[in-house]
Amino acid sequence: MRSGCPIVAEAELSPLASLLVVLAASPILVFIAHAIVYRALDRTGAKPTAHSSAMLALIAGFIPVGLATWRLGFFDLGQGAAAALCALVYVMAVYGALGILYLDVVNIAETSLHMHLLLELAWGGAVPLADLLDRYSADRMIAARLERLTSLGQLRVVDGRCYVANRSTLYLAGAIDAWRTVLGLPTSPPGVPAEPSALDRGRQR
Repeated sequence: MRSGCPIVAEAELSPLASLLVVLAASPILVFIAHAIVYRALDRTGAKPTAHSSAMLALIAGFIPVGLATWRLGFFDLGQGAAAALCALVYVMAVYGALGILYLDVVNIAETSLHMHLLLELAWGGAVPLADLLDRYSADRMIAARLERLTSLGQLRVVDGRCYVANRSTLYLAGAIDAWRTVLGLPTSPPGVPAEPSALDRGRQR
């Protein structure tokens, strides 16, 4: 006969099941952190964007996820450094993948013209076509993107001129360009003269 309460023992989750629950709940945690971070930055006058505050929320959300994983014993060096390192890589990979999905949702909500138009029509009813064309003109859309890139630290504006402030996105764009070239996908929008791809530029040097 087992000692203790069998009902409680059966109700307890295994460490692996508990870890999966923590990771599955992490998007909710990031969502809560996002709401707190955005409001906190807005009150300080930092003029946050949905993207910049979401990235900070992802960083903040990993802290409790990492602590919970550590409390479950997955980072215990007593089981071996390799096992602890593999556990850390696994948690970071799963959390990172869920974080990318969260950023995709934020991106759709912020930059999807289809979504904005449909929601605006659903909320406001019939909207004059001239108002929509003015509101979503090329000038306003470019201005909104410049503001977003500036807030993310990718651009800086000095004396009315734009400069690249952080080249990390350019490196990512080059990697995506090379990936599209390997697959045989076009690297330029339709109607735009194709520029040398990242691989072609590398061969020319």
